[in-house]
Parts: sequence; C-alpha cells; structure tokens
Amino acid sequence: MLKKFRTNIDKIDEKLLDLLNQRANIAKQVADYKKSSNNKIIFRPERESQIIKSLRTLNKGPLNADHIHNIYREIISSCLSLETNLNVSFLGPIGTYSEIAMTKFFGSSIQKNSKNNIHEVFDSVKNNTCDYGVVPVENSNQGSIKSTLDFLIKYKVNICGEQNIPIKHCLMSQSNSVTGIKKIYAHNQTLSQCSSWLSKNYPNAEYIASDSNAQAALIAKKHKNSSCIANEICSKLYKLKIIARNIHDVHNNTTRFLIIGNTEVSKSKNDKTTFIMSLQNKAGALSKALEVLANNKISMTKIESIPTKEKNWEYLFLIDISGHISEKKVYNALTKIESFAGFFQCLGSYPKSIDQ
Repeated sequence: MLKKFRTNIDKIDEKLLDLLNQRANIAKQVADYKKSSNNKIIFRPERESQIIKSLRTLNKGPLNADHIHNIYREIISSCLSLETNLNVSFLGPIGTYSEIAMTKFFGSSIQKNSKNNIHEVFDSVKNNTCDYGVVPVENSNQGSIKSTLDFLIKYKVNICGEQNIPIKHCLMSQSNSVTGIKKIYAHNQTLSQCSSWLSKNYPNAEYIASDSNAQAALIAKKHKNSSCIANEICSKLYKLKIIARNIHDVHNNTTRFLIIGNTEVSKSKNDKTTFIMSLQNKAGALSKALEVLANNKISMTKIESIPTKEKNWEYLFLIDISGHISEKKVYNALTKIESFAGFFQCLGSYPKSIDQ
C-alpha cells in the first residue's frame, strides 16, 4: 500500500513539474513582450497580491491558507527571477524580522542586501542601488517607529506594499545559564515590548539598545555574561542558546513592515493609501479634512501626529485610508484635502498585507 501511495505522489510531482515549467515559460514570454512595449515594469506587487489572495480563497485544504501563500510566493518569486534580478535591501544583519518580512513579500529568489540601519535602507532605494527596501514602521503594541516615519517624509520614495509579521521574542546567550547575565541587547522597541518580563526576571541587568535584534545577537555572541532578545532564527544562525521563549509582554504582538521603492503600484482591489498633510493651527481644521473622507465613505485606518521639527507645537498628520488613489472617490477626496492643506504628500497606494 505504501508503495502505491509513493507511486501516486511521484506521478503528481511529474505533472506539477511540467506545469511549473509551463508557467515559467509564459512568465518569460510576458517579460519579452514588456521589453518591446511601453510597459517596462516587471515586478507587479498588486498582481502578485491578487494571485495569492485568490488562491487562498479558492483553497479547500487540507493545505491551509498560509501553506498556499508560502508555496505560491516561492513559485512566483522563482518565475520572476527568470525575468529580472530584484535587488532588495532590508534592516540587517541576516535573521531580523525585516528579513522575514522581505522573504514573505518577495520570496527567496531575489538578491538580498543587508543594511546596518533604516537610514541605509532608504538611501539604497533613493539612490537606485536597490530596487526596493523593507523597513519596520509600527508595532501593534508599541506604536510607530519614528525614524521610519521621518525618512518617509524626508525621502521621495513610494510605499509599494506592506507585510505584517507576528513577533515572538526569545532571550538567548552563549550560555544556557539563566544566572550571570549582566547585559541584555535588543532593539529599543523590543526592549519596550519585553519590559515587564525583563523587570521581573532580570531587574539588575543593563539593557542596551541596538539597531536590530540580529545585530544584538552578533554582540551577545562575542561577550560573556551578555544576552540578546531576538527571534528563534537568530539562535540557529548565530549559534546561541535559547534561555526563554515568548518573553514579550503581550502575545498578539505584530509588526507592520513597509516595502519602499521608486515605482507607483496599480490597484489590487484591496488597497491602502498613505498620505501626510499639515493644517492651519485653528479650531476645526482637522475635522474638516476628516469630514471630506467621511463624505466620500472612505475608511480611515490610521492617523498619527508627527512634530515638524521646524516649529514648536507644529505637526504633520500621517493618515492611512482604505482604497487606491486611482479610484475616483479617493482621488477626489485627496485633491480636495490638498487644496486647503498647508502641505500635502501622497506616500503611496499599495496592496494591503495579504493576511488582512
């Protein structure tokens, strides 16, 4: 009986292999067609989002939606690599949640470019040394990452996509001993996300912020009596022993990552638009802008005030809304808001994270 099952699997695998290569050949034909047309854009995040979301919906199991997502992300990524060699930067070193988000969004068949900090990721995209970049922008429990917001405002790059990643923090060290730890390294947001656990278990340790948790792992690997907070992948990459798992204070912890680039993204039918604006400092100015959205039946999913750093108590407002700027009601609403805003900039329209 077992031999029969294996024979059936082998036959199915042969059919799958043939179909995958048929798909790859069509992808190459699409690339050749684009080279001879005015449409030179190879990577289409909105199209890939539509494909994966549709397949997740059509799926009847026993594979679950995440299985389908992961399988087809790699199929699409492999086919895309036959058309172009995408170069994507991320907050490194390897093993960060930014790298996990990058792989979830682009698949594995890309050229990965690790950067030391968020500034370097933005620079690589701005200067066209990388096609896209991946940066963390907010955590479900700790809020926005200010440096990312500052660079979004400063640099003229587009938000081309987003990816939500569940966060599961582990304490790890060279030693598997829970005693003797004097220093704990992690990204400052991670330290905040684990503050209660750390206060209870290591009240006398020194907490030291690093540019990323993977960088913290590199530091902890070199020093005795030190540890770091990072994801489980880092323990394998940097050969560190896990002392404690799931040490974050809130367990539905998720970080949202943005994909930044220099291209505009077409609508996918399940999109988000992000813009920033400044308003006159007078009563009713903000409510006037929000009323425009309400009158056009546009859902606002996020609003945040950001100091301009030019004058005290002067703010920019960063707003996420549902919909794509190519939709008539979204375009008309944003055009009206721009007409009375002191400053206005659309940061991008892009597909919502596939898990939404």
